[in-house]
Amino acid sequence: MFLHMTMKAARLLLPAACLLWMTGCWSRVEINDRAFVSGMYVDVSEESGYEVSLGFPLSNRLSSGGSMPSGGASDGNPYAIVSKRAGSIPEAIRKIRSDLSREISWGHCRIIIVGTKMAESGVDPILEFVTREPNFHTKSYFLVAPGKGKDITELTPVFERLPSEVLREFAERKVTLDTSVKDLLEAAARGGDAAAALLTIGKVKMVSEKGKLSTWVGTDGAALFKNGKMVGTFNVQEMRAALWIDGKMKSSVISLKSPTDGKTISFLILNSKSKIKPVVSGDRIRFDIRIEAEDDVMSSESDIDLNDPEQISKIENLLSQQLKGRIMSAIQKTQQMGIDVFAFGRYIEWRYPKVWYEHQDHWRSTYKNCEFSVVTQVSVKRTGVEKNPIVRQMQRQQGGSR
Repeated sequence: MFLHMTMKAARLLLPAACLLWMTGCWSRVEINDRAFVSGMYVDVSEESGYEVSLGFPLSNRLSSGGSMPSGGASDGNPYAIVSKRAGSIPEAIRKIRSDLSREISWGHCRIIIVGTKMAESGVDPILEFVTREPNFHTKSYFLVAPGKGKDITELTPVFERLPSEVLREFAERKVTLDTSVKDLLEAAARGGDAAAALLTIGKVKMVSEKGKLSTWVGTDGAALFKNGKMVGTFNVQEMRAALWIDGKMKSSVISLKSPTDGKTISFLILNSKSKIKPVVSGDRIRFDIRIEAEDDVMSSESDIDLNDPEQISKIENLLSQQLKGRIMSAIQKTQQMGIDVFAFGRYIEWRYPKVWYEHQDHWRSTYKNCEFSVVTQVSVKRTGVEKNPIVRQMQRQQGGSR
């Protein structure tokens, strides 16, 4: 009898339990009610603290086929930029949210741009907001604008549909530093020394925009941070040296003067790798840096015989010396400023934890006196089938046939 009643109760409760799975989530926001942030731009506002600008793609103006869907403005951009000023970053975002017909969603934001003044005043308020926003990706790239971050929103995205996609591609293609929010958070835990990509901006006439004067944005050097505040910059060569040290240099072009006639030879870097080894000997701390790269001859204006192993060896030595000089220049600049933007201190912490314990409280002053041994080895793998410039060969052939 008891077993019968138990089975009967189970049959009644089973459908009720199944209905619980069909109730859905009470806090869910439908996708049609979301505004997806594609980029975040932050500046210091003299009037009210901060100015925050958010970029949003406009779904009613986006089309996979490239044509404008019905109902969208035929001459409008497929994105919008909304800006607000407030005494804090969360308050500015709240004001933006109040003016939108949709709920803000951070899941697609991959770019944070800050103006120079914001970078100089300190990026800690941005990191504070990002770490407390659960839907914000810490892998989002962090870049610095030469003026105001908001000015970057005016760029004309010729090859992409959104301005933020242009900036994201700069970092992903390794044409500049790919510093992320995660990198800045890790740097903050070590004292706040870091380097981030620096942009450049200007006005040019674009054929794609029917010759109109349009905003163009490109990559420049790097912004250097100490205690989370921008204190200096790298030029382009020093920024690229940072890519070499981190082992992130890809598909770059490097040129030098031929050892035979001083004419230009250009090389395409195929791949590179770096190795950093700390060495502690008594009170001396040294870092041994070894960088290897493979190059292809891209073009040559010189009469140098590229099939001669001796000449190739001379070229490889020149390339290696040039690379070593650029890397040492970047390192010495950070030593003079007393900022370990390359995080060499991590290698001491990993390899010599006791030594790190002794120096961590005054690492910046210790870093100024560290020694560096840089060994670079550049190999020219492919020179092509032509040993001399093709144009000159044609000119000689024409001259001989006259």
